[in-house]
Amino acid sequence: MVVNLVKLQDLSLVPPLFDRLILMVIDGLPAEFVLGKDGQPPQKAFKEAMPYTQSLLSKGRAIGYHAKAAPPTVTMPRLKAMVSGAVGGFLDVAFNFNTQALLDDNIIVQFLKVGWKIVMHGDDTWLKLFPGMFSRHDGVSSFFVKDTVQVDQNVSRHLVDELGRTDWSLLILHYLGLDHVGHLGGRNSVLMAPKLGEMDEVIKTIDLNSLPTNDNNQGRTLLLVVSDHGMTENGNHGGSSYEEIDSLALFIGPTNFGSTSGTPNKANQVDLASTLALLFGVPIPMNNVGMLMAETFKSLTVEQQLRLLELNSWQLLRLLEAQLPGLVCENFLCDVFRDDGSGRTRGYNSVEETFCCLYMKAADLHRSWKSGEEKRWLTVCNNLSDTLFLRTFIWGKY
Repeated sequence: MVVNLVKLQDLSLVPPLFDRLILMVIDGLPAEFVLGKDGQPPQKAFKEAMPYTQSLLSKGRAIGYHAKAAPPTVTMPRLKAMVSGAVGGFLDVAFNFNTQALLDDNIIVQFLKVGWKIVMHGDDTWLKLFPGMFSRHDGVSSFFVKDTVQVDQNVSRHLVDELGRTDWSLLILHYLGLDHVGHLGGRNSVLMAPKLGEMDEVIKTIDLNSLPTNDNNQGRTLLLVVSDHGMTENGNHGGSSYEEIDSLALFIGPTNFGSTSGTPNKANQVDLASTLALLFGVPIPMNNVGMLMAETFKSLTVEQQLRLLELNSWQLLRLLEAQLPGLVCENFLCDVFRDDGSGRTRGYNSVEETFCCLYMKAADLHRSWKSGEEKRWLTVCNNLSDTLFLRTFIWGKY
């Protein structure tokens, strides 16, 4: 069944920011290779290997995130987290070698429901997670780890042709070569900088061919460059060390995002599902525990940003109510907002009471904002902070 996208957008009250999405997955790429670490720039060799990407960041055409991945840091559960916004478990390690179709609600299904055509080239894990959902595809196996060349050429050979087509709304490109370089020689392999340079050329090709011109009718295209996980010094992954969970999310749009600082932001990998849903005007997957990545919405009005925070909060509230069916916030006495700034739970008797009182306070502020009784910035800040608390509560408890 195809859902009417216009009706969905009317309900959300916020028009989509983009029309098409190119999702480029660079398997195993640590975010610090592109964004640096602890306020320091990337290694000189890595930074110089990606001049085009670095120029997009410095000009404000791109927004970069250290998108924290939850363990296990292997491909299949990380892809599931990105598209569903749900947190998996270590049982997924076993399924990584025998991938089953993803049954949870996810952003791929939501795009299909509004009539999108989806094309995929790269890691065949996508074909196993989403059987029969791609209009075209060319899958490659991830288990020939000694191959660092052909495995990526098999993806890039489709690039020029696909960028010239108008019959898709989502193009997925999953490159495995960098992950294989890591497995063979570690982070500092002599092959690492050349592979980063190859990926930079792919990003450049996509960006230059996606910019709207008088000669194409492709609409506004978002290029989202992500990695599923990072890698240790020896090039391994699967655990929970910083090097393994430091994944990348790089949003590249046709115009400036409104910031030229190039300062990397922090998020969680599960935040991608809700962010993409709201950027493109489709429902947030029902089991999502992520919150929107606010910097990508700065071009919207304050009213529109607040509306998206509201939609995100409602979805998280519905998820919490499903997990705690006996929770009735009206049973708690929340006449006094007892957060003194030193700890969000101070003064409350339980986590449930803390959530209810904070949520009802945010709802009161929201109603006041709508009626013009409160300053706008105060409401936006409270809604954002309490959306973060709600996500943290659900994720931490379940």
